[in-house]
Amino acid sequence: MAKKRCGDCKKFLPQNTNSAANDSFCLAEELMEDGLSIETDLYSEIAEKCVYFEELDRVRTNTSEFTWDPQLRSARGFDEK
Repeated sequence: MAKKRCGDCKKFLPQNTNSAANDSFCLAEELMEDGLSIETDLYSEIAEKCVYFEELDRVRTNTSEFTWDPQLRSARGFDEK
């Protein structure tokens, strides 16, 4: 398993309306194509080589309380911190 995943980055925007979705968008402006965010996977290992990776300070996993929090990672493999 990768040490860094896109889902561990502050610039990854998870799909909060579909907690089962693995794909979403990277908000790193430096990686945008024609002004649009690139699509990436929650577990993508490209974060290992990404120079724009910024690790989340906080990860929330409780979907009943923090549904719209951009730091919500309800998918498997993410621990509350």
